[in-house]
Amino acid sequence: METITCIFCGSSSSSVAISENAYQGIKCPNCDLIYISQRPSANEIRQLYSDQHAVLYADAQFQFEEFKKMEASRTLSKIKKYRKGGSLLELGSGGGFFLLQARNCRFEPYGIELNPIEARWINENLLIPCETAALSKDSFGGRQFDIIYHKDVLSHLYDPIGVFRDINLALKMNGLLVFETGNIADVKNKYYKWFSQFSYPDHLFFFGEKSLSILLERTGFKIIFVYKDAILLQLILQKILWKTKDSLKDKKVVEVMRSKKDLDLDAKSPTSIKRRLRHMYRYASYFSTKLGAFLPKDGWPLKLLVIAEKKSDSGQK
Repeated sequence: METITCIFCGSSSSSVAISENAYQGIKCPNCDLIYISQRPSANEIRQLYSDQHAVLYADAQFQFEEFKKMEASRTLSKIKKYRKGGSLLELGSGGGFFLLQARNCRFEPYGIELNPIEARWINENLLIPCETAALSKDSFGGRQFDIIYHKDVLSHLYDPIGVFRDINLALKMNGLLVFETGNIADVKNKYYKWFSQFSYPDHLFFFGEKSLSILLERTGFKIIFVYKDAILLQLILQKILWKTKDSLKDKKVVEVMRSKKDLDLDAKSPTSIKRRLRHMYRYASYFSTKLGAFLPKDGWPLKLLVIAEKKSDSGQK
């Protein structure tokens, strides 16, 4: 366990915004960043991607394919307003649904996925290049991309500034960084009760618009646009169903590590009443998020889609 201060201004604070699972989320009064202190070490965090956890993550990623494709298509339609095509790298590719839709939209897709089961599926079955090492100057032979995208990755990063500088180096000049994240650091306290969980310590940071602006400016990016969808209705729906969610899980799981393939999607359990109910919940969540584009947003929980452009090669302070 290690104690840290604000990664932007270096100040310490005693202001606890969120407490969960014996961890405390400290909020910086200067930067509006929420961060865990004390937090797990980098080695402990890497264990989340070890072989013993990979199966569980893979099982979750390959569920609700049609729902994930719908979300991907919606996001790609927004990206195409700024770039019609080109090379696109996704960080944290999961089951590869976004990459598959990106290829259908005439982008040239690449992926980085630390889970070896999912990465192998993307390489061998989707025939999309996917690496299992974290992004670096050596990724894909040191090539640069037109677009780099990630979804719900930012809060998990051990070193957000370092990763965003690596993204900067992996982008062509004027290339786009596109990512989806929440605005939990901006949410009014009265709305915290609607979050079923904050997933500490899997999540290490929670950002708001101010702290996102600091992160992007410090790493060589300029914000072009931020799409905002209110997710309060989705959170309320999830909260209502949270106590029964485990009872809606199918008992049969995806079989992995077979002799012929590391992942056999045909091993999914057949459609059941439980699975149908979970599908209904997913679709309700999807359409409530779409409705959220038209709801009030001041202090509400939001899903942010950030479109930023690389303006500097250095990415230095």
